[in-house]
Amino acid sequence: MDRFLPVVEKSISIMVAPLSDNSSRAPYMTVLRSADVGVTETGLTLSLKRKNMIRMKNRVSKKITIPVLLLFLSGCAPIPQTLMKKTSPPTETHVRKGCSVQKGTVFLISSSSQYDESVIPEIETALSRECYSVDKRYLDQKPTRLGYVNTDEKRAQTLINALSDRNVHYLWFVRGGSGALNLYPALHASQKRISASTPKTIIGFSDVTAIHNFVNHELNWPSVHGVLASFNKEMHEIDSNKTLNMNNSLNEAFEALSHGVNYPGIEPMNRQAVRTVSGKLDGGNLTLVQSLFSTLYEGTYSDKIMMLEDTGVTAKQLDRTLHQIEFSRKFHPRAVIFGQFYGKNASDEEKYLYRYVIKQFAERVTYPVYYYPEFGHGETNQPFILNNQGTILCSSVYGQCSLTQPPVKTTQYTYRPSA
Repeated sequence: MDRFLPVVEKSISIMVAPLSDNSSRAPYMTVLRSADVGVTETGLTLSLKRKNMIRMKNRVSKKITIPVLLLFLSGCAPIPQTLMKKTSPPTETHVRKGCSVQKGTVFLISSSSQYDESVIPEIETALSRECYSVDKRYLDQKPTRLGYVNTDEKRAQTLINALSDRNVHYLWFVRGGSGALNLYPALHASQKRISASTPKTIIGFSDVTAIHNFVNHELNWPSVHGVLASFNKEMHEIDSNKTLNMNNSLNEAFEALSHGVNYPGIEPMNRQAVRTVSGKLDGGNLTLVQSLFSTLYEGTYSDKIMMLEDTGVTAKQLDRTLHQIEFSRKFHPRAVIFGQFYGKNASDEEKYLYRYVIKQFAERVTYPVYYYPEFGHGETNQPFILNNQGTILCSSVYGQCSLTQPPVKTTQYTYRPSA
């Protein structure tokens, strides 16, 4: 190896040495920054005085390239990384392994409260890993003094444009909050334009209940009451602080549409509840449903199974609202299934108190009432399909019931890729 020793300036030395055997990286060449050392039989060393490092960089590169290449050709050393052309690391695409076919495009939208914009790349990552591409053209956030994503006029126009876009199949809401009810006059004024488009599957819950109500009642489109794009199992895996709906995957919304649902463990709360009940599912957040009472936009309930949940209401407030429902002249549904109302950190005693309020309501009304705290603003939020038939079957042996829904016929949708 001595015959390959380069003639270099005295102030420069270089060492060619592999990493230890237990390293997983390839051998490399280290440029020492210590004092001058001499050439030995076991290694070729080269050091550069720290004060001359920058000034000598270009000249040294030319002097050592040819000798090192000779060392490489002789088998004494690999081409060092310091001499290789540096390239930027490839951009991570977040496409799951085995994702040979793209499943479709999810359009993101937010029509209620302001959202944290840093969450959007996380949502893109989560959906990309599930083989869905993401379109953000309908995200238009310029927060108002009330904390909405934009003015009522802008939010309404963005939503109308999305609902009228023939390229849109899945429209997933980033966040709930408040403000969606304000959009009703504009939505109804544009009903004809929206109806002329292809049906959309909107996905979300909480304040999105107002949008569900419009597309279910006025357009006769089914929709998925389920996790928001920013709060779900995949988002929890990216950021463990996102505990809302952490037990439910984004994929469950698609599976509900394609395979239907079957949820056992539903508790009957009155004697009327033990019989079989069928009807279209309706409802969502109780505050939003209640806000539509006695308005131009209140729906009919006689053929509906109402799914009701809420957050941030005390047991006393819930009791008052349920008395209002009991006294209503119009609210006489096929059945009501109550979801979660207690807070995330509620004690067993608090949970029992909410159940007690629901039980008292159930004993005062004449229609079936059930309790299933597995949907709503908790760690679990099972998806179900609004404006789609559902059936409640009860077992006299186990004293529990189950809710089943058939899949949505996808032939009614014509998906067109984004331009």
